[in-house]
Amino acid sequence: MKVIKVSPITLPSIKSTLLRFVRLEGDRRITKESRDWLAELSPEEMKNQEAILLAAVEGRRLVGLFAISECGLAHSCLVVDRRRRGQGIGKAMAARMCGLLPKLYVRIAIDNVSSLALFKSLGFEPVKASISTTGKPTLWLAYGQWTPDDLQVSAG
Repeated sequence: MKVIKVSPITLPSIKSTLLRFVRLEGDRRITKESRDWLAELSPEEMKNQEAILLAAVEGRRLVGLFAISECGLAHSCLVVDRRRRGQGIGKAMAARMCGLLPKLYVRIAIDNVSSLALFKSLGFEPVKASISTTGKPTLWLAYGQWTPDDLQVSAG
């Protein structure tokens, strides 16, 4: 398994595959807003580092995707093929993303115990509780050089 950074040049040719993967493997945990953002994501946003996508691949098969915008303040979604969960794929992608950014934020529904454990194991700390657009209680976790001011502006 390799974790690769999706290039802006590659995005148009693989976007439909990424969207299908999120829809099939996201277990209805990825919000409509995040799916819509991914569908509308442009190569220019990636070139400007406003968005970063990491893909976990085995041969030519996609087994994971971690997509973020604005260090996760706007959008963040991590999806792993359900048949490959528990094998370190999500952790490898999250660790790689942490190495690419000075700070990173993720929002996780409090009933998503495995995702909470994954991010806490990487040193993420809980920084805010909120109610998501789906109405679920959600925990914001942060890593790196995060600031409370970021949360005031983006998380309300």
